[in-house]
Amino acid sequence: MIIKNKSDYDYYAEKLHQHPEFSPLDDKFVGQLIDEMKIKKYHRGQILFDQGDTRDKFYFLIDGVAKSFHWDKDGEEQLYLYIRPNKGFPYIGLFEDDQYAYTVETMTDVKIAEFSMPIYEEILRENPELMVNAVKEMSQIINTSETQLQRMVTTSAKCRVANAILFIGQQIGDLQEDDSILVPYPITIVELSKVSGTTRETTSQMVQKLIAENKIQYNRKYFKILETDEDEY
Repeated sequence: MIIKNKSDYDYYAEKLHQHPEFSPLDDKFVGQLIDEMKIKKYHRGQILFDQGDTRDKFYFLIDGVAKSFHWDKDGEEQLYLYIRPNKGFPYIGLFEDDQYAYTVETMTDVKIAEFSMPIYEEILRENPELMVNAVKEMSQIINTSETQLQRMVTTSAKCRVANAILFIGQQIGDLQEDDSILVPYPITIVELSKVSGTTRETTSQMVQKLIAENKIQYNRKYFKILETDEDEY
């Protein structure tokens, strides 16, 4: 869907003005983005772009959740991060890369706003505050990735699985009143095994141990993290 009627235009203009990533923009630049913005819907399991594809679009996730990952030299999938609603991507490679550095796949049905990458980068150049926001987003991505790498440097399968669950919860989970974290999206054992770097069988066994120790709940593919201190694992 391309934004054509005034009511839709005003709706998305207000949304962009209210969002921290785009709030520094005045009406002129918001108009530039909306004039060529496309709203698209994708089903669960669809690829938005592949590692190595031409880097010509910038995306903003409106509804749903996606994950980004890259393939290593052995052809193994390495998790990069999860993308929750109200987040833009990709930030890595701005002004520099001609190709996407990783693949993005939908984990649920999603609704996405799509912009021209050249136009988005030009608007960044003309808006220092927006550039600062982009740099902050890139720093957060790097910090998240480094933290996950540090957590996974352990020979304990239980710790790897527990840390992977906590990693997922911190990115796309919702903090509850009792300080637990509910992940409102289905996470399969296969998905968790990829994040933790353990086999499906081992992952399943470790999940059952964590449930027995009352550190997590896992019901119909939905995780609730009861113990959020990683040192307790």
